[in-house]
Amino acid sequence: MAEQAQIQSQLDSMINGEQSQVASLRAQLAEAKYNLDQTTVRAPSDGYITQVLIRPGTYAASLPLRPVMVFIPEQKRLIVAQFRQNSLLRLEKGDDAEAVFNALPGQVFHGKLVSILPVVPGGSYQAQGALQSLTVTPGSDGVLATIELDPNAEIDALPDGIYAQVAVYSDHFAHVSVMRKVLLRMTSWMHYLYLDH
Repeated sequence: MAEQAQIQSQLDSMINGEQSQVASLRAQLAEAKYNLDQTTVRAPSDGYITQVLIRPGTYAASLPLRPVMVFIPEQKRLIVAQFRQNSLLRLEKGDDAEAVFNALPGQVFHGKLVSILPVVPGGSYQAQGALQSLTVTPGSDGVLATIELDPNAEIDALPDGIYAQVAVYSDHFAHVSVMRKVLLRMTSWMHYLYLDH
């Protein structure tokens, strides 16, 4: 009898003018929809996905930061080049630059120095609960600079992250830059030879 009264009171109970069981089921449905929405991966910008490393049953979470796929944004292609620290004496935004790619032998591509990063990798520290150590060999970290090449369909067809050799020409000792240009072209011609196999 007590059980029957308890069941009857549950059936008769109302939440916001609705039976409590219906309200409970609506709340469960709303939570399920929310959880389903959280399984959708949205790109932060236009681009494409490579190396999808997720399989059925894989648990994906936003923390720790371990992505289950690699997102490549569509953006203007730039070359990031590393120079000796001594080069800071002569590198300036707007300097002419040339690049050669192993994948495109015999060709030289022109561009401009867009920016010089204001820090070298040795200048970054992350708290780890231990004392930071300094690099044993000073000056081993190069200066990073970005170079924008003139538009070219052959370069656009290359995959992102491909290797190139770059030269930047300053106004200082401009007549000597001819030697560097010749050496860069010789390097490009050498890319016709596959000496690594």
